[in-house]
Amino acid sequence: MENTKILLLDDREENLISLKAILSRDDIEIYSTTSANEALRMVWENEIAVALVDVQMPGMDGFEFAETLLSNPKTKEILIVFVTAISKETTYAVRGLKTGAIDYLYKPLDPYITNAKVDSLIRLARSQKEIRDKNKLLENYATIILNSPDIIATVEPETGNIISVNPSVEKILGVSPNHLVGTTILDLLVDPLNSSLREVLVKKSYIGGETNVVEDRFFGRLRQPVWLELRIMYKNRLLFVNLHDVEKRKAHERALIDAQSQAEKARKVKEAFLANMSHEIRTPLNGIIGLGNLLSATQLDTSQRDLINMLRQSSGSLLNILNDILDISKIDEGKFSIIPTSTDLRVLGKGIIDLMRFKADEKNLKLNLITDERLPECVMVDGMRLNQILLNLLGNALKFTQSGKVDCKMELVSETQLGHKIKFSVEDTGIGMSDEHLANIFSEYGQASENISHQYGGTGLGLTISQKLVRLMGSELEVNSKANEGSQFFFTLILPDANEKSVEIKPAIAFQDLPPFTGKTVLVAEDNPINALLLKKYLKTWMLDTTMVLNGKEAVDALRERIFDLIILDTRMPEMDGFQAASFARNQLMVKTPILSLSATVLPEEVQQALESGMNDTLSKPFEPEKLHKKIAILLGQDGRD
Repeated sequence: MENTKILLLDDREENLISLKAILSRDDIEIYSTTSANEALRMVWENEIAVALVDVQMPGMDGFEFAETLLSNPKTKEILIVFVTAISKETTYAVRGLKTGAIDYLYKPLDPYITNAKVDSLIRLARSQKEIRDKNKLLENYATIILNSPDIIATVEPETGNIISVNPSVEKILGVSPNHLVGTTILDLLVDPLNSSLREVLVKKSYIGGETNVVEDRFFGRLRQPVWLELRIMYKNRLLFVNLHDVEKRKAHERALIDAQSQAEKARKVKEAFLANMSHEIRTPLNGIIGLGNLLSATQLDTSQRDLINMLRQSSGSLLNILNDILDISKIDEGKFSIIPTSTDLRVLGKGIIDLMRFKADEKNLKLNLITDERLPECVMVDGMRLNQILLNLLGNALKFTQSGKVDCKMELVSETQLGHKIKFSVEDTGIGMSDEHLANIFSEYGQASENISHQYGGTGLGLTISQKLVRLMGSELEVNSKANEGSQFFFTLILPDANEKSVEIKPAIAFQDLPPFTGKTVLVAEDNPINALLLKKYLKTWMLDTTMVLNGKEAVDALRERIFDLIILDTRMPEMDGFQAASFARNQLMVKTPILSLSATVLPEEVQQALESGMNDTLSKPFEPEKLHKKIAILLGQDGRD
């Protein structure tokens, strides 16, 4: 506890020494002086609780000093005791009490009486100070409550009746505080029977002493509902309720829910668009690629074979653009995974260079693969995605380079605890870019300028998808470029050693050289005439007895008549689609025949739908004949596996 401060005022120094000797102890802090003016300074600067004042002093006597203290609000609470050697007559004592003194001490001082009186005065002073502090605190609380922007109310727990409420209730709910006192707080609710506040009152969940926090709708101005957050505390058999306006927060939450709903609708629209676009483009593209395959199996002269190669190149470019669009969508939605496998970087690089060699030869450009001798034999990396990135970068470099060379480099930068730090770069001597054009080079569907787009073609998707793929691998695709001097695109990956060597990729086999399925029957439902022609040609080449129908309804009718060894269904067909046909065959006709889905979309949702409808496997268009042959072999049990 804080020490009590006592002032001793006497014009004789020996009296002060005597008083200090009598009162000296640990819980008292003594200030003493022989000057009344000095004493006034002391009481002004320090919180003096008790003053022992001599009555007879030169200049300002004790009565005048006491009157001065009493007249000042800062010092009027000081307890004054007069110390005197003069008569105890009544008139003299009355004068002292009127000037503010509460008691007298008479000289010569008795130490026991002096200490006893000072003790009682100290207790009185401390009690008065405690009362003053509490009153001040109550005044502060009252000020806070009156000026609080929240509604603050006291409520009778059993009835819910409002005992008191601050003025904020009028601003928030439009009701005068006076009109609410005595009424129940439940009457202010929009739905009192299903309210969180009513549940608290009925269950008496406030009894534990913890603050209950609930939200409820109240009638506000013009009877418009307003959301309020209630903090309910139980003390002294009363409920103290703080009601905070959360209508803006609730409105924001509703806006977020609406935005989320709109985003979900937009996502579904986007998925539907991508599915439709994929189907509408892949269906004819499958026909183009397939017809190219059929033509390549015929007798062709050199000129015709060159045309077929250009047809394949063009259809391949179109398929790459479509796949880029779908890949960007998957990455943006978090549905794209990087799957590291054992990869030989030298083999991967050689395959890329061999694939792009014809483009370089067309423009008389030197195309070089430069690999560091220190590169490890095999590393763990998603080889398919790394291949895609480097193909995009090389394709871009060849597109924008008219003379000179294009280099694809793989350099070992350093060794780390996590693996080999390897830098991949593609450098060219092409048109380059200015600083202004570099700023937008990785933006979606954008190129350096419209003139470049018109002159060189392309969608600008290659660099966008490459950057996204590199980021998924934990790095960043960077570029150095100067106009008319060339460009360098590069990124660095940390790749661990592979435990096993990479699997050698076998060259594709022409469809006419694939083994036959002699004696097997197949039902094919395909509404597109070109794709139907291709399928019929492939299947008959592989010695399959093939029945062709135009839609799912015709497929179901054919299944009623006979049993087939294999069923191939396009997913999107008129009258009855492939999903419906498969489901009907499984659930109504109890058909056990393996079913292969042919779909012109590659979205995971459609693959899942195919499997759920009863299909055994899926194949997306456009497809290579060898992949179709492998799927059929597996479904017919002729794939050579144990």
